[in-house]
Amino acid sequence: MNFPNSPLFNFLYWLINTAGNGGIAVGIIAGLSIVSYGLTLRWIVRGAQADEKETYSYPTSSLLGH
Repeated sequence: MNFPNSPLFNFLYWLINTAGNGGIAVGIIAGLSIVSYGLTLRWIVRGAQADEKETYSYPTSSLLGH
């Protein structure tokens, strides 16, 4: 595959083609992904455990019987 000859692609090729640097880059990306997934799940769980109840500012026909 032919890539354009630009500094960005040259840097990315150097980063991925070098075993140590590529491993570090993949480790950082994987670590950030795992942390972001964990924080997202924590945010969802904390939202489900909210103390406040749902309130309506006006009664609707479905709520009048309750």
